Amino acid sequence: MRPGWKPWAGLVLAVLGISGTSTYMKLAGTDPLVTTFWRLALAAVLLLPVDLVRRHRRAAGGGAGPSHTMRDPRVMAAGVFLALHFALWVSSLSRTSVLSSLVFVTMDPLFVAVLDALIMHERTGRLLWAAVLVALSGGVCIAVQAGAAANTGNLLALGGALAASFYLIVGRSATRTMDAVSYNRATFTWAALVAGLFCLATRKPVLPLSAASFLWLVVTAFLGQTMGHGLINASLASFQPQFVSLMMLWEPILGSLLAFLVLGDRPGPAELVDGAVILAGLALGILATARAAAGGAGHERPDDMTAG
Repeated sequence: MRPGWKPWAGLVLAVLGISGTSTYMKLAGTDPLVTTFWRLALAAVLLLPVDLVRRHRRAAGGGAGPSHTMRDPRVMAAGVFLALHFALWVSSLSRTSVLSSLVFVTMDPLFVAVLDALIMHERTGRLLWAAVLVALSGGVCIAVQAGAAANTGNLLALGGALAASFYLIVGRSATRTMDAVSYNRATFTWAALVAGLFCLATRKPVLPLSAASFLWLVVTAFLGQTMGHGLINASLASFQPQFVSLMMLWEPILGSLLAFLVLGDRPGPAELVDGAVILAGLALGILATARAAAGGAGHERPDDMTAG
């Protein structure tokens, strides 16, 4: 059956929600580690009442009682990788353009595919390796033309993509046996705790915050994390995962456009071309993954498709 207007509306809202987070976080003006802590902590708080209501309804209907999601080692590991992802990515935003940061950090689908091939010994076709080469060529071109500071930001964003890849691989296993809302709430909680430890270790106080900073952090947590990622997960019930991944490639385009309009963050012509090459490589990689999945025996549900 073709998806109705509600799944389409949810997917569009998810894209719009995650696309603005880079601008919202820059408007908050807080330290990257502090931004990471508050984004994750507020998202966990926002999901808590939803999780409690769902648990109550399950219990009232004679379903399974409360699970020990918080104690699951996979959830703890996912929280660590998620905290690393945001800490690295948010740090990159102050060192390179929003466009470069977003195209590098959205390379996680390629990392997941390559890691599956190397660690899980999944069969990897030539089309996927061609996609990797195309994306890498775009990244190398950006690196050659960027200065030292911008390349530091690009590498941080790339590290954020790698951390997100491990987060997705761990989560893919965990969400097979856990309720999605409970898993996300527990993962965000652990990630916030890890981010809080990062702040403590580097002596970055999470308080006090100005009213404007706190407002933008709430907007980031609600639109980007709770609504954006929540609707992405919900859309997987109506759309193929590869199509959802392709839709998420709008994030660098819309995110960099919003950053230009609001912040005056202007990418150069070469950056635009090389960014388009990276996105083309990502699209090719997603299509290669779709072809491999179609030729396989079954279909797996990814837990989270993007890290924006």
